Amino acid sequence: MIENRVNHGNFLNNEIPDKSVQLIIADPPYFEVMGEFDFIWPTFDDYLADVEKWAVECDRILADNGTIIWYGDARKIAYSQIVLDRHFDLLSHIVWEKLDCQTRKSEPENCRRFQPVTERLLMYHKGEDKSGLAYILADPALFRTIKTYFDEWLEKSPVNYKQAIEQIGSSASHWFGFTKKDKTQFMFPTLKQWEKMQEIFPHWRTYNETQGEYKGLRTEYEDLRLEYEAKRRFFEFPTGKTMGDVFHMSQESENYKKYGHLTVKPEKLTRLLIKSTTRVGDLIFVPFSGSGTECAMARKEGRRCIGYDLEAEYVETGNTRIKEQETAQKLFY
Repeated sequence: MIENRVNHGNFLNNEIPDKSVQLIIADPPYFEVMGEFDFIWPTFDDYLADVEKWAVECDRILADNGTIIWYGDARKIAYSQIVLDRHFDLLSHIVWEKLDCQTRKSEPENCRRFQPVTERLLMYHKGEDKSGLAYILADPALFRTIKTYFDEWLEKSPVNYKQAIEQIGSSASHWFGFTKKDKTQFMFPTLKQWEKMQEIFPHWRTYNETQGEYKGLRTEYEDLRLEYEAKRRFFEFPTGKTMGDVFHMSQESENYKKYGHLTVKPEKLTRLLIKSTTRVGDLIFVPFSGSGTECAMARKEGRRCIGYDLEAEYVETGNTRIKEQETAQKLFY
């Protein structure tokens, strides 16, 4: 599969390997909203049947730590969400308020409802998204020798689990019982807590010896934690500040005529999505490339891309925009 280009055809007929894409930005037809491509289905059920096919293929190619962004019309995206929810886990339902859309110019006396000024974006991932620390803490082998020591101490002592908690303190639950059942959040006792245990029943290991083993294992597990963290689904706020799920952005309507497409998405919004969910060098897949905004912005931000579109005219436009960005990058560097 050739990267960094828009391909002419149905994206369902691709050669992309399983689980190889870090981000999918899908801006599919909305069904009878705008443009000829929105009016090719006999019924809405036929449209949703295609949404199911699209979702299945996106599920196949999306990496386990990948993200999918799915655009939709505010009045109909709930139906697509029902389909997508069968394949992915919803992270965010984003509202894009278009600050300069045409409906804002309507005369109040001609309006019979609150004017539609938004589009929606569904953000999904493929499942469990635990931190590196969470993976480590869920590992039953974590600090096994030390966990075994504490449970052997409890078995030999004159007190049971409940009595030990009462006499040492509730935090003792974080080092007792880990060899008996699945537990997380193991912690090592303080010297004061160790001495309370000593009063109940003598230790056969010293505090410094046991704590030294614990610290050594922590160093080993820290490397593993970082390894898990590096494989985690990427997400960060490009601005460095927390952002909400309502985006107030221009629709950059000047690009409609420039690129000859009725549903061009804003470059600023697209770059925000790309930078939030991918690293430099990641692969982005665009199943409905349209005017090529997503592919062009992927190249602008140093990501790889593969796009598809059914219309030869739009394929040419998208590839031209990709080349422009690649040329600009070469001139810059």
